[in-house]
Amino acid sequence: MAKGLDYVFAATVALSVFWAPYTKVEESFSMQAVHDILKWGQINSNFDHLAFPGVVPRSFIGPLFVSALAYPAKLLNGGAVEGIWMQIAVRLVLGWTVAWANSRLGSAVGVAFCSSTRKWYTVFCICQFHYTFWTSRMLGNTLGLVPVLLAQACWLRCIAAHSAPAKRRYYCRMALLLVFTSTVLRFDVVVFAGAMLVAEIASCTRRTTLAAFAMFVLSVLATLIVDSYYWQTPWMWPEFQVFRFNVLHGRSSEWGVSPPHYYFTHFIPRLLLGALPFFGVGALADKRASRLAVPYLAAVGVFSANSHKEWRFILPAVPVLNICAAVGVATLCRSETLRKIAKPAAAILCLASLAASMLMTHISSLNYPGGHALALLHRLEQDTPNVRVHIDVYTAMTGVSRFGELRKDWAYDKTEVLHRPEEFSNYTHLLTTTPKLYKSDGFVIVAEQYGYSGLAITPPTNVLKSILSDHRAPFSIRQEPLVWIIRNGKFK
Repeated sequence: MAKGLDYVFAATVALSVFWAPYTKVEESFSMQAVHDILKWGQINSNFDHLAFPGVVPRSFIGPLFVSALAYPAKLLNGGAVEGIWMQIAVRLVLGWTVAWANSRLGSAVGVAFCSSTRKWYTVFCICQFHYTFWTSRMLGNTLGLVPVLLAQACWLRCIAAHSAPAKRRYYCRMALLLVFTSTVLRFDVVVFAGAMLVAEIASCTRRTTLAAFAMFVLSVLATLIVDSYYWQTPWMWPEFQVFRFNVLHGRSSEWGVSPPHYYFTHFIPRLLLGALPFFGVGALADKRASRLAVPYLAAVGVFSANSHKEWRFILPAVPVLNICAAVGVATLCRSETLRKIAKPAAAILCLASLAASMLMTHISSLNYPGGHALALLHRLEQDTPNVRVHIDVYTAMTGVSRFGELRKDWAYDKTEVLHRPEEFSNYTHLLTTTPKLYKSDGFVIVAEQYGYSGLAITPPTNVLKSILSDHRAPFSIRQEPLVWIIRNGKFK
């Protein structure tokens, strides 16, 4: 049954991909990098990151890995890279790689605890929106999640091992995976890495220390070689640049600040959903679970010292907290008296979490008006050659990627320095959020693309009437026009 649940998790990830196939600005670098690697391979002036480098550089090693796995999809597509199906294939490759790594962690859960804990762990993962929706999205956090999950599996096996040589072997593997991830993919993983390595420091040996140092040197060399080439900048080590920007210069707060308690009071409840009540039970009732929970809660506490907070920074904590929650359910179910309450309660909370996850997935699918607008333009002007379309910043940030640039005879322009209406006179079409600015210059609205604009909540006094009499949900999803397709009247 456990393996079957792993397949259900992979299917849930795939469902999220098909439900919301477009990507947002956070995923832009890696998604465009995969496209460019698949299309050209060798660096040239057409690579997207040379024109739009972003605030800080990111490594090409993750996108190279995904590109290699997605290459068969390119061959099946006749060698073409463009198209929504290629973008879906790339995201499935990443999502299913995370699902495979998660299954490896699940197997380790079964070894360290029991088969029941292993099943509940996977069930909790399936029912959580962020863990299924974002595991296929081309974020550095997601790319780094693959080796982190494998490291967590080694951590569990290290704890469960009965012999000292086995403990040292798994500790060494864990250290190597974490050093590589922190050096190449996500420098902030070093916080969780430190917590894990210190927690099992008794299994550390001189040989492991030397191996970890060698891995660090090799990882630095790998990122210097690969990223200096693709960024066309000598001595380019992207994650060190990120460390310097966020830590040494303290500029992460430019992207917003949150109070110190925010991870514990806001993000963790949203990430865990129905697993949250059982997390405390598992962490308190089982010593092995507490050996997992305490280091990770301490790591989240370290992240809390940084004023800028995002849920994805603590994504590696989700599987560990889920393990503790699964231990909690399994512990309660071993009691004759508590089993009658624990199992139905866990089932109800999981179903509620799954329903909330499906709702959030649907709402999230409405957050990509830019991608839908570009697809709509292709349908409306499918018989029109030599279209020259300008894509404004909001549209580019909400779903447009190079995978969506379907026509070789069209020109797609994301230039950000154009401001005056007359500067757009040479474009045949605009994808814009401000159509009124161009009305006097001969542009006419062709279509408008709706997107998510909020929830309309029924007042508490009318909830029962809404459900029982009107037979509708006590809320509705609001949508409004967010992107307009406008055509230059000078071009027929």
